[in-house]
Amino acid sequence: MRPSLNLLKGLAKRWPLKAQPTKPFSLAALSVKAPKIVIEENFEVVSPFPPVGPGEKDICSLSLETARKWSHLTAVECGITGLSYTYGELLDRSLRWGSHLQKQGIGKGDVVAIFMPNCPSYAIAFLGTMTSGAAFTLINSAFTANEVSYQLGDSRSKVVIVHPLMEGIVMQAISSIQNPPKVYVAGPSSSGNPNFLEISEDKNIPFVDFKEFARNDICCLQYSSGTTGLPKGATFLHGAVGDQNPMVHQPQFYANRRTAEENQDVIVGLLPFYHAYGLYILLNSSLTYGCKLVTLPQFTPETFIATHKKHKVEVYHLVPPILQFLAAHPMVKPEDLTHMRVAMCTAAPCPEEVAHALKTKAPNPVFFQEGYGMSETMIINYTPLTGPEKIGSCGPLLPNVRAKILDNNTGKALGPGEDGELCVKSPSLMVGYHERPQATAEIFTEDGWVRTGDTARYDEDGYFYIVDRIKELIKVKGSQVSPSELENVLLQHPGIADAGVVGVDDIRAGELPRAYVVKRIPELTEEEVISYLDDKVAPHKQLKGGVRFVEQLPKNTTGKLLRRDLKQWAAQN
Repeated sequence: MRPSLNLLKGLAKRWPLKAQPTKPFSLAALSVKAPKIVIEENFEVVSPFPPVGPGEKDICSLSLETARKWSHLTAVECGITGLSYTYGELLDRSLRWGSHLQKQGIGKGDVVAIFMPNCPSYAIAFLGTMTSGAAFTLINSAFTANEVSYQLGDSRSKVVIVHPLMEGIVMQAISSIQNPPKVYVAGPSSSGNPNFLEISEDKNIPFVDFKEFARNDICCLQYSSGTTGLPKGATFLHGAVGDQNPMVHQPQFYANRRTAEENQDVIVGLLPFYHAYGLYILLNSSLTYGCKLVTLPQFTPETFIATHKKHKVEVYHLVPPILQFLAAHPMVKPEDLTHMRVAMCTAAPCPEEVAHALKTKAPNPVFFQEGYGMSETMIINYTPLTGPEKIGSCGPLLPNVRAKILDNNTGKALGPGEDGELCVKSPSLMVGYHERPQATAEIFTEDGWVRTGDTARYDEDGYFYIVDRIKELIKVKGSQVSPSELENVLLQHPGIADAGVVGVDDIRAGELPRAYVVKRIPELTEEEVISYLDDKVAPHKQLKGGVRFVEQLPKNTTGKLLRRDLKQWAAQN
């Protein structure tokens, strides 16, 4: 949902923004022409860019080739500790880890989970797991034991790789799983589990017997709440992931594209790798191009700015809260942004005023890119570096993508400038939710279009704008929060008779979850309701939007919660 006027006013009051004209950005050096809108019958919008044919190699094979070519260059480095691996070391460790997995009987048809914050060993786990033939699933590093247990069980993971600081969470999580996965720790174990790093560094382990993937081999289970309900594993095949990677095939989209031979680009890997943005745009693309990926496990203002200054980073990968920090916080000086030439922002709509403020603050011209996608679709839209730069738009459709806007009431396809639900079709779509045929049928139309659950429009140039969300998900700093998931947890409290959860506007997070609760016992307090979730859900799912006690919740005649009415209540108070 686009930030409300009140939210933007709050930002301006907290950190006043300069209202100066932004600097122009020269596109003279780029030879690819700006796209032209293509609309076919029934208002189907077609990507203006040439179609991308089937990829010759899967993403694993491409990354391995890159590692062999640039073995002497740094592949990944920790921005905190300085620990780093060259591409040669990454290749060596990945192939040995893949070999170990195969010797343990892990390969095609199996799933390996990775539960770590962003760190150098993440790249080894990611690439090495694929070399074994297995698929991967990435777990939110902020998850509690209950949430980890759910994803491990639902994905039927055979192995889980965990950071030492999070081993206790995994051990608690697997205690309730009937066929628990084998645990490997990326460092010393406190529970006697094998050391993933020692295994990957063991020279006595031969390299894996790697075979290129077939197009219909499963690549990953990307967990998403979809439009409602508990998280579900969006299943992607290697053919889809390899084909529809604009960062590989389309130079007009990806700013970090210099060859390592000329000047190795540096990418700051702050955005979590378990998120689709972090996975495809940061981790996957960095390894494909031979970039240097500097990982940060979490955001702190000092380390974020220091890392970009130290490495003279030119392309900033952002989400709206960090964009707001750069544009408006007094500790960020214009000279800190000297090397910035491109700002890429996605995961949630960003306030146009804040984007303009960043461009004004930076001492040199900055091109602003925005994108749109879902865990179920990968990337759909992206602003090309060839322009035009339309701040507030997520750009035109990527190659091979088709879209249409359907009237929310009639289902009729609409033309430019009209608001309706965005539906998309492309070779990069998931094949479905893992073992969830009903949920899969609900998100796909009969003729293969994905209903995004977002209200959007497109203009006469074919640039798309996300207007609102039809689906019920709450977006907290770009992360999805399912209201029904929180409601299910709250209803387990003996003092709660009924509960409804919605998102409320927040200056820094975009939205925060708020619960409307019907008491079963009069003495129930707001503090008790909030604290009940402490050890049950991740920090971004906590009720930081507060709790409101009500006599009853708005429901229709069949008992379905009218969440739109709750949103109206939230807007009034």
